[in-house]
Amino acid sequence: MQEQNEANYRKFIQQVADTEKVWGLSQGDIWATSSSNEYEETEVILFWSDEEGAKACATDEWMDYKPESLPVAEFLENWCVGMYDDGLLVGTDWTIELQGREVDPLVVALDVVQELKHRKKEIELQQYESLSELEEQIIDALEGEEE
Repeated sequence: MQEQNEANYRKFIQQVADTEKVWGLSQGDIWATSSSNEYEETEVILFWSDEEGAKACATDEWMDYKPESLPVAEFLENWCVGMYDDGLLVGTDWTIELQGREVDPLVVALDVVQELKHRKKEIELQQYESLSELEEQIIDALEGEEE
């Protein structure tokens, strides 16, 4: 299971960098969340690398939720940073069994930024001059956690 979650995570990062968007399930302003399988009292907001993955999970309690895409810049600048500040995790490409990787939002952001840079892609950011500046800020925040 661990290896599959890791493979799905890599696919998520690559596909998000490729399409420059992420998908979630929303019902108005409410987004699909789940309790963490790894950490007590921690919420996970779920994101998928494609619409089909999100749509497949729109069952049971999320039956009335619809797949909604977010531009990668908004995901990186607003969602990942905000989720980090709120102590939430990102669930990437979870299956309909609600299995998948739970990741620190800044780690997800850093991996996406580095994949975009690796592909020599630039995206328009609102709060940062460049991907490199965003990358530096994320690394500083993550290093500050370790101290």
